Amino acid sequence: MMRTLSVALFTAYACTSTLLAQCPSTGDCREVHASAGCEMPECCTLVCDADLLCCAITWDQICVDFALELCGGISCPSQGECSVIHENSGCADFVCCELITTLDGWCTYAGWDEICAREAQELCGEAPCELAASSAVDEAEPCYERFNDGCSVGFESGRIAFTSGIAMKGRITGGGPRDLDWFALDHAARTRYRFTIEAEFPVETQYFLGDCEGPNETPWLVAEPLCSGTRTLNFIANAGVSSLILGTGNIERPYRDGLECDDIDPENPPDPKAPPPLQLYGVHWVVRFDAMQLADIDGDGSVSAGDLALLLANWGPIDLSVAIDPRAADADLDGDHLIGASDLSLLLAQWS
Repeated sequence: MMRTLSVALFTAYACTSTLLAQCPSTGDCREVHASAGCEMPECCTLVCDADLLCCAITWDQICVDFALELCGGISCPSQGECSVIHENSGCADFVCCELITTLDGWCTYAGWDEICAREAQELCGEAPCELAASSAVDEAEPCYERFNDGCSVGFESGRIAFTSGIAMKGRITGGGPRDLDWFALDHAARTRYRFTIEAEFPVETQYFLGDCEGPNETPWLVAEPLCSGTRTLNFIANAGVSSLILGTGNIERPYRDGLECDDIDPENPPDPKAPPPLQLYGVHWVVRFDAMQLADIDGDGSVSAGDLALLLANWGPIDLSVAIDPRAADADLDGDHLIGASDLSLLLAQWS
């Protein structure tokens, strides 16, 4: 009865008063505390919209009950250092917490594991970047469409055909279904490529061997640091059907949000009354494939003493328990998982 009366009196008074606590305030939204308001901005606002006293007098059990009911999925800020593993979701630094939980939903709902902590170490405090204007060939996919998404749209039509030595540009955005860009690497024989990429977002690159019907496998996946400039892979595409796939994320988890399309979908325009979506990074990439001689192991444009030295240094069986790294020298020219006489013969045949 007393709290009901207080609400009525305060509601009448609040129109001319500035006593409402500002959100965020102090104190855990999920625990009773003496001060008004709580530390999670969005949750604080939701609760105080439901009960003015929570932002005027104290954060009592009624406020806590509202928080538990209304604030599911709101984790920022929370207890625990962002760069350290802890059981609860979210972390103490609001800006860092918002960044990581937007990118990685696991860190919002399931706890702050080693991947969340590593993402915080790698991404929090890092400034976004913007690629310079490029005259590269455009992938010709509006960022609200999913034309080049391989298996999710049709394997034959859903892959980008590129020309060796010609740069291409495009965009990858967040949302669902997950946006990927597939590049066709279909060859009658094993083919070596120097692949260069520059992106405005945390980019992952994976090699997909086979087609959608199977059998298929992903022999390797690598992720590059945010805004790390032009990165280069020197890899061999197997004979047959294969693809190179670009996406956002790290080796363990994809990212699905925080990269908003900068085109307006005429069939689904944004609500002018809705708040703008959170844009964490730019969405642009520029890539280039350069076909090379198979035996150009060091990628310097010729087959010579440096390639021979790398082949001899890796002589013998390949340890298949070690993950393939396309940034390392690949001297397995014939693809038999053994660096030996046949690889040496192939190298000498291409000596220049």
